[in-house]
Amino acid sequence: MKTIGDMWKEIEADLEAQKGSANGPGLLTRLATSEAGQRLRVGVEWPSKARVLLFSAQASSLPPRAAWPECKGLELLLDAKPSGEASLIVRLRDLRGQDVFSVLAEDLARRAVGGSEAEAARRVLSALGRWQKFLAVAGRSLSDEARRGLWGELWALEHVMSAAVGIEAAIGAWRGPAGAPQDFQHQGTAVEVKTRAARSPAVVRISGEQQLHEAPWQNLFLTHIAVDEQDGAGETLPQRIARIRSLAAATAAAELFEDALADAGWMEAESEKHQTRGFIQRELDAFRVAAAFPRLTPLLLPPGIGGVVYDLSLDAARPFTVPMAEVQQALTPAPH
Repeated sequence: MKTIGDMWKEIEADLEAQKGSANGPGLLTRLATSEAGQRLRVGVEWPSKARVLLFSAQASSLPPRAAWPECKGLELLLDAKPSGEASLIVRLRDLRGQDVFSVLAEDLARRAVGGSEAEAARRVLSALGRWQKFLAVAGRSLSDEARRGLWGELWALEHVMSAAVGIEAAIGAWRGPAGAPQDFQHQGTAVEVKTRAARSPAVVRISGEQQLHEAPWQNLFLTHIAVDEQDGAGETLPQRIARIRSLAAATAAAELFEDALADAGWMEAESEKHQTRGFIQRELDAFRVAAAFPRLTPLLLPPGIGGVVYDLSLDAARPFTVPMAEVQQALTPAPH
């Protein structure tokens, strides 16, 4: 299957062959894919050889310029015609970024198909916003610990949260990437997920005195997942992400999931780095956090002390073990 990177090279070759007859500056473009309703074109400017993407729509369908993201290494322009037709142009400023730009283009091409022009424009600009976050921290890859933790959160999103409240509500409840103390917050219940390597000591890292502080929640649970990690076995992080995407497809939560993934440090440009390491779930525990549960909270710290990080022994938490059904029941309380 021809990639957009291949298409750019073909366009460049065509322009090179035509340069003897070229009459001033120009732009040669082609549809990004052959899908019906594809709104994205890929192109190359001449004589600068700058690679560009053009999203075509009525100008009235595009959000105001103030809502467009500012992306490092990219230039966003608007080409509006008197007829009302317009193109949102994404231009690569630095030729050294061609590989990443090709991955970005594939991502935008997927989002430029389907729905109304306004919906597609929102999807494209939202994706550019996520790429802005990635480009701002280019070079920082997910650590082994972060990869394991993200896999565990996404496993819990499907098997704990979605099993109780459905995929849309589960994605809406995934608040950890946005900086919330707990990974999931749904109505009066919060769920924190900790994932560790099965061969490591039975200890989990607690990040801050608010993470296991039950206020203002009616119910607060700590969920622990132990996994084996193997190359070439189990489910990889890209496979888990694809699984959630398939569940969220065609729902209002699909773009919300992509935003949360970006906040969690994931970008498609790094997918290949995570295609080998797989995870196999070995243990699953749930603990109700209340009363004498071993923890540090704001009420237990001296004035002026905060931002504490500490290790919790799971053996000490065993008396507070509850069935996973209790967690899911708390997420879906019976109507009064």
